[in-house]
Amino acid sequence: MIGQIMDDIMANASGSQGGDEREVTLPYARAFVVQFTSETDAGLEHAEGRVEHMRSGRRVRFASAVDLLACIARLLADDRREQAKRDVPAAGTRGARDRRNRAPDRWT
Repeated sequence: MIGQIMDDIMANASGSQGGDEREVTLPYARAFVVQFTSETDAGLEHAEGRVEHMRSGRRVRFASAVDLLACIARLLADDRREQAKRDVPAAGTRGARDRRNRAPDRWT
């Protein structure tokens, strides 16, 4: 089953390296390193190891190919949430900036 899924993915993967206006970008935020144990077979019917998200450095162990995909999805979702937190100013931050940039109340 997983072997067929992987075959389908590889058959449908875009192999263009340039000239194609629809060129796929490969952002670092979505890069992973996958390390399989020596017991993993080539068809991935039995697959275990660990996956590491390159940007965050988080590592998760997996016990099957399906588990690997779930781990990757979870790491991407966690990273997206963390990035959203960084993009939103902390509570009170905007107000502090607004107060610094205006005249004191007694002057208005």
